[in-house]
Amino acid sequence: MSDKNITPFSETLSYLEKGSLNAELTEQLAEVIKGVRETGKQGTVTLQLKVSLMKGTEDTVTLQSNVNNKVPQLDRAQTIMWSTYEGDLIRNDPNQRTFDLKTVNQSTEQAELKQASGQN
Repeated sequence: MSDKNITPFSETLSYLEKGSLNAELTEQLAEVIKGVRETGKQGTVTLQLKVSLMKGTEDTVTLQSNVNNKVPQLDRAQTIMWSTYEGDLIRNDPNQRTFDLKTVNQSTEQAELKQASGQN
């Protein structure tokens, strides 16, 4: 299109919803950029404009906007658990043996050193 009389889209965007649409898109874009930087994943901002001819006119239109964004999220941690036939979840592998480990108390007293008898 090379018609020089067409208003640039960026200018039209600033008129829509008395400028509040432009401000909303700016905020949503900033949210997406922050999410992309934090996660390294892709995000999107989508602007949809429905253009309709007003009834009873041949040149008057209405513009209805819809704005969506998809801010990338960090991956959530996974938890590994084992299931039972009854539908329960348990934290420990039922097929793995367990050891009856006990904590050894450490004494703060110095032990007496004994001389070993050996051959020199």
